[in-house]
Amino acid sequence: MAWTPPTKWTVIFSFLVLAGGLFVLSELLLEYTNVLPTLALGTFSSAEVWGMIGMGLVFLAWFLMFLGVRLKGL
Repeated sequence: MAWTPPTKWTVIFSFLVLAGGLFVLSELLLEYTNVLPTLALGTFSSAEVWGMIGMGLVFLAWFLMFLGVRLKGL
């Protein structure tokens, strides 16, 4: 399978999603601004929910860039 460069839109959107995910994770680990609201779902604490959201955003950024490289025109 040939390598194709991703479009500018894919690179910019993937970077923004990655930046958002890293912000959420760094906010949880370093606690420097405390801007994340309380978001407890079910039996998960607020930190666990935001951790899942942050990890999901980082994975989504990687997956979008992966698709942008593997698929033509994305």
